[in-house]
Amino acid sequence: MNWIVKKKYAGGAMLLIVVFVLGELSSAWGGGMGPRMRHRMHPRMHHGTGFEGTGVCPQERFTPSAPQGILQTPNPLEPTPDNIEKGRAFFQTDAQPTACKVCHGPGGNGMGMMAPGLNPPPRNFTCVETMKAVSDGQMFWIIKNGGEGTGMPAYKFHKDEEIWQIIQYIRSLSPAAKPEGGAAQDRP
Repeated sequence: MNWIVKKKYAGGAMLLIVVFVLGELSSAWGGGMGPRMRHRMHPRMHHGTGFEGTGVCPQERFTPSAPQGILQTPNPLEPTPDNIEKGRAFFQTDAQPTACKVCHGPGGNGMGMMAPGLNPPPRNFTCVETMKAVSDGQMFWIIKNGGEGTGMPAYKFHKDEEIWQIIQYIRSLSPAAKPEGGAAQDRP
């Protein structure tokens, strides 16, 4: 009788081992893990667009300051729905060499899909405390010329108006953050 019970349990254990090994092999070959399983394995990542959450706030950064001629320049565009929407379109999809959301995240929290590989991390535009210290002119300069010592590329081929629209959109992500006296103590 004991031999029959042992054989029954051994068969069940063998079945579990076979299922586990096949599952591992299937995952290794890339086809076995469907999108639902991948999504559950990375609960804070949403379809390759970035991580959810609040991001790092406040954020310290020591990038070079924009030249005095641009540093204190306020955004010449009004924050109209049209300008903000055009800025959103650039931020989410249209900006070249790459959409801003790839690094800064679709919600602007600094946790885009490329963020884990960047040091320092991308700016968190939703952090009121940080964004209060960043002038419009500083953002314009960094977007146009890139951020030395960061992963921020230059967007030299965009018209100035397009960059100012992106800034209007970025400001809409943390509406309580108005630059303090145009100062840029901490920069994007």
